Amino acid sequence: MINQKMEDGFYPALGTPTDAGGNLVAESYRKQIEGMINSGAKGILCMGSMGKMASIGNSEYPKVAMHCVEAVQQRLPVMVGVMDCSVSRVTDRIESLGNMEIDGVVATVPYYYKLNTPEIIRFFDLLSKASKYPVYIYDLPPVTQSPITFGVMEALAGIPNIKGIKTANLALIQELERNNYRPDDFSLFYSGLDLFDIAIQSGIGKNLDGMFTCTPVNSKRLYENAEKKNIDACSKYLNNILLLRNTLLKGNIFSAYSYAMELTGCPGNYHTDYDTAVSEELKNEISDVMK
Repeated sequence: MINQKMEDGFYPALGTPTDAGGNLVAESYRKQIEGMINSGAKGILCMGSMGKMASIGNSEYPKVAMHCVEAVQQRLPVMVGVMDCSVSRVTDRIESLGNMEIDGVVATVPYYYKLNTPEIIRFFDLLSKASKYPVYIYDLPPVTQSPITFGVMEALAGIPNIKGIKTANLALIQELERNNYRPDDFSLFYSGLDLFDIAIQSGIGKNLDGMFTCTPVNSKRLYENAEKKNIDACSKYLNNILLLRNTLLKGNIFSAYSYAMELTGCPGNYHTDYDTAVSEELKNEISDVMK
């Protein structure tokens, strides 16, 4: 475990390129990682939602994490997704990582059944005690049906191995900041892409999203201007990223993302094995947006 400091800036949720057999396309993966580091990323999430956490084969899972760790070479913090549907299954994922030098694991609440508040609290309490790595909460209510609330966070405040949260709930981030929630050892990652410029303007400095990976130039310029507090320029480059995101949404988002990543020079299947292909018409539109 490394446990590097999480600095303000952008954190890409890496895509995971695989071949037709579900095996990692290592060269493409390394190129993506280098592209993000060269663009100024402050840390990396390996195998989040955009990284096929829910669909990558169990045998390939630790290999993907190891390739990421080896490519990053401790230049940035690395977090690894461990989402699953029970504490025991999540800890199985953690154990499959062996003794990899990573900075934390990222987990949603179990997503097969909807959890109530006491169950959410108990899940993260048990996980934090079982995990050999720092735990980062991933608030993903569109999938889990179980949002993380301020009340949940208050109940978890005394657990030192829970080190941060990733959420698109701007109000929750603001409430945590307003109440000075564990200011010295807790990281707040905002993931509401549409409002990144507003978040930056209000001082919410850590942003995490998968779209950074297919927009390296605009991502770099966005956060260079964030450091200069040039919000108008931030909005300009964010709009470029949103235009591509909205274009990808015209088809299957993951299949469209695969094509966008191919255009960046990082080919592979970033979609699941059952996702439908995008049309040639949409491919042309994606290509035009990315020129």
